[in-house]
Amino acid sequence: MSNVNEILERCIELGRMVARTDEYRQMKKAEFNLMHDPEARGLVEELQKLQHEQLKKQMAGIDLTSEEKKKLSESERVAVQHPVVRASHMANANFQDLMKEISRKIREGIRLSEEGSKQQ
Repeated sequence: MSNVNEILERCIELGRMVARTDEYRQMKKAEFNLMHDPEARGLVEELQKLQHEQLKKQMAGIDLTSEEKKKLSESERVAVQHPVVRASHMANANFQDLMKEISRKIREGIRLSEEGSKQQ
């Protein structure tokens, strides 16, 4: 098995391990709850719509009006006050923290390997 194939096989195993973490399970549960709560889902969809419109304007070089900024800010405030949206946001943040830590550890392994190669 080539080195690349071995790495890819280990990635699959890592993915399986990640899927068994509390962070992943909590994120999936919060995602399910969000998708099955019409009020929460509507708040998120409205927020995403406003964010998408803001991004399109920014990419076109168009400044947002103070009213548009205020509407986006209010939409964010209302959305995160909803307990299902807040739980989903927190679960996603916790999962992203785990993924960042995994990535950091991979970089650490690369760095240690490079340092070991230099010493030889």
